[in-house]
Order: sequence, then C-alpha cells, then structure tokens
Amino acid sequence: MNGSRESNMSMFNRVAKVPRKIKEDNYACTTVIDPNLVWLDGKGSRIMVLDGGKRRSLIDASAGVSTKNLGYGNEDVKQAMREILRNQKDVFGYPHHDMENDYALDLAWLLAELTPLKAEREVIYANSGAEGIEAAIKLCCNARAKSSGQNRHRKDFIACYGAFHGRTLGALSLTCSKPIQRENYPVNAFPNYHIVFPAKHPFFVYDDEGDIQYIDYSPNEYIEEVKRACRKGKIDIDSVNAVIFELIQGEGGINVASKEALQDLMKFFKENNIYVIIDEIQTGMGRTGKLFAFEHFNIDPDAVVISKSLAHGFPFSAVIYDHRLGWTERGQQSSTFAGSPIGSAIASKVLSRLLSENLPQRAYNLGDKVLGPALRTIAQDYSEVVHNVRGLGLMHGIEFWNPHTRKPATQFRNEVVKEARKRGVLFLDAGISAIRITPPLTIGSDGENKRNNELGTIIDVLAESIRAIRRKMKRII
Repeated sequence: MNGSRESNMSMFNRVAKVPRKIKEDNYACTTVIDPNLVWLDGKGSRIMVLDGGKRRSLIDASAGVSTKNLGYGNEDVKQAMREILRNQKDVFGYPHHDMENDYALDLAWLLAELTPLKAEREVIYANSGAEGIEAAIKLCCNARAKSSGQNRHRKDFIACYGAFHGRTLGALSLTCSKPIQRENYPVNAFPNYHIVFPAKHPFFVYDDEGDIQYIDYSPNEYIEEVKRACRKGKIDIDSVNAVIFELIQGEGGINVASKEALQDLMKFFKENNIYVIIDEIQTGMGRTGKLFAFEHFNIDPDAVVISKSLAHGFPFSAVIYDHRLGWTERGQQSSTFAGSPIGSAIASKVLSRLLSENLPQRAYNLGDKVLGPALRTIAQDYSEVVHNVRGLGLMHGIEFWNPHTRKPATQFRNEVVKEARKRGVLFLDAGISAIRITPPLTIGSDGENKRNNELGTIIDVLAESIRAIRRKMKRII
C-alpha cells in the first residue's frame, strides 16, 4: 500500500459504500452454500438475515450449527463479556500456554470436575473444534512416544465412515462425511482406517471412494466386521494408536450410536491397548440431555474434545484427558490464542447457565416428549418419503429416501429445506439426505409459552414443507 496517509485512511470511509456483491465476488474467498443469505443479527432462537436482499426473521433450527445452545444474544454471556471488559485492560491476554491466566485455570478446574472420566483429568485449550482434534491426536502420539516396548510404534488411527472431525489436515484424515470435504487434499497425515459407524438404525453413508452405501447392521455385526478386517490384514490392530468416535454423527446425518455395539467396540479396543477419543464438539454442552453425550453410553474414554457451544460460538475448544497421557516437556504443545481470558470467561458462564437452569434435562425432556414424537408422527404420515427419524435430546434428524429404489432422496431433502426457509424456518442438511434439527436448548415450547412456541413452529413448518414438496415432486430423488 503506497498511498499517502490521507488516501489510505479514506479507504475506511469508502469501504461501507462498496456493494456487498463486489466485495464478495472480487475480494473475499467464500464457499458459503447460499450467497443470497446474509447474517445480520440474532436473539433467542431467531436470526435476522438478508434473504435475497430482503430483511427477514428466521427461526434457526440449527442454533448456528450447534454453537448457540444458550440462544442468540444471551444476556448471561453478554454480562460475562462486560465484566471482563470492565476488569481487564486487555481481554485477550498473553498466550495461555506461555503464561497462565486465572480465567483459564478456573475453567480447567471446572471442566476437569464436570467431566466424568474415571482417571484424574487434565485440560488443554485450542481455538476450534478441528484444532482440539489435532491436540487430541498429538496427545495420543506423544503418549505412545513416552511408552515402552512395542507400544511406542503405534502410529495408526481409526475413525468412522460418516465422521466429521474438522478440516485441518490431521482432523481431515479422520473426516469421512462428504467427498467434497476431502477432495483435492492430502488425507494421509498418518496411517488411518475407517470403520462402519455403529448406529442403532439403518442409514446412508459415503465410503472411502465416495460411493453411497446403505448400512443396516445388527449390533453385533459392527464388532464382527472390525474383527474380520483385522484377520484379513485390512487393519493392523497392533499398529493402532487411537480410535475416535462421535456418539451422534452431526454432519454425517444425525446418526446415533447403538449402546450395545459401541460398548462391544470399546471393549475390543481397550483390550488391544488402543486409546479412545470422543468428539463432543457438536454433542456436548447439554445438547443430548446430558452435559456430555458419552454419559448416555456408560463408557470411559481417554480424551474428550469440546468446542462450538462451549464458549457460545467464540473460537475456543478444550480437550479433557486422562492425566497419564499428558505432556510433560515445556513447549511440546501450545497455541497462541488458546485459553484466552475472554474465551475462558465466556465458557465458564456457559457452564454455569447450563447447570443452574438444568438445560441438559430440559433438552432431554423436549426431545423425548415433544420433538421426537412429533418427528415420528411426520415419518408415519409421509412414509413414502421419510426413511427414519433418530436423535437424542435436542439433536434429531429426519432422513429421506425412495423406498422403492431404496436410494437416498437428496433432492427432495434440499427442496424441503428451501421451502421451509420461505415459511420462516432455517434448517441445515446433514449427511446424504437428512435434515438436522438442533435448536437452542432455550427454545420456546408449547408447554411453557403458547405465544412463543418456536419448537412447535419448527415441527409444523417441517410437516408443511414436506407436504408441499411431496405434491410438487412427481419422482422422489
């Protein structure tokens, strides 16, 4: 930039006058799904957007991709931010892993106390879900390097088909949700295998080659397939360092793990001295009816990764892990912005609000008594297009298919999402042909306030949109 100081400063006066379309097309790299939808603001379960240039209010049935469990514009979160702004001259602090701060230490204590692992817990921070996964990967690698004998040479990782663990190269090597997410990128940061996600229901999923597979296993078939892969040499079990699971696959289609199948796999992996990482980035912070989803499954992982709603959408993540795996050498793991005072303060306030208002239990009740039954009624009413409904708490999905061809109805799903937006509800797709329903845990419901029954509106609009598209589409694809 070679202009005079005056001309350089004038740019800041001109920028607001440059049309959004020009900035988007000529200056910003953007891969948003729909450039016609522009975020403006949000409050509660609603967001204000420009939709095709028109200002609209939409109910967000995704809670900002599960980042807003407390709802938009939450007053407790804003109060936490005001307090730290008042008490600190600088709210971002010195990089936490080079110099401690009390906000991060307080949060570490809270997370360690609240995470029900059997072992003593330690916590390390990162900036995003993907970076938290990277930290968990490095945690397991470092733990192996400190071990003795053959265990030192375990380098391989196992993840599931349908998994989404992030887009950085280590996390992307584990991700196997949609081909577009891996296409053109190296996905061999370390040796890795993918196994069938142990779902308790049939579902569609992409395989390694990007082909669609229909999975309909009994609980014992999942472990038998893994053992068969080991016998045939497709998986070298003695080289596996760790396995990573989402307990409800979010991006993969809201696929819910079978408790029986998961416990069989956990037992097998533990017997073979393999670390278990649980990705709670989307399922954590009360969404499924427990603070952590793994509490539903009676399992004891070695590490748990949380992000998204942990700090109410502020870039922040944490890994809670068995302290015996932890780093011991200075400088082995760090991140410039991780564990900042402001992120830690927000996360502590989020935890306080979740627990003081018993929002995990509220999420469970709404899912069990309202959302789940309503979706199952929709599935019965439109059995010619709805494959099944699955979920826990306020994390549900509805998957579409053509029962005659037994193929996913992706286009039908896409049209339902568009129709619902016209009717005032923003849905996000999931997997190959599912819609995810993950509203804020604070969403209004009929039993509490009939004038603010936003959950009821989401359900009604979904049913109306399915009906409208079913009438319009002659061929279900």
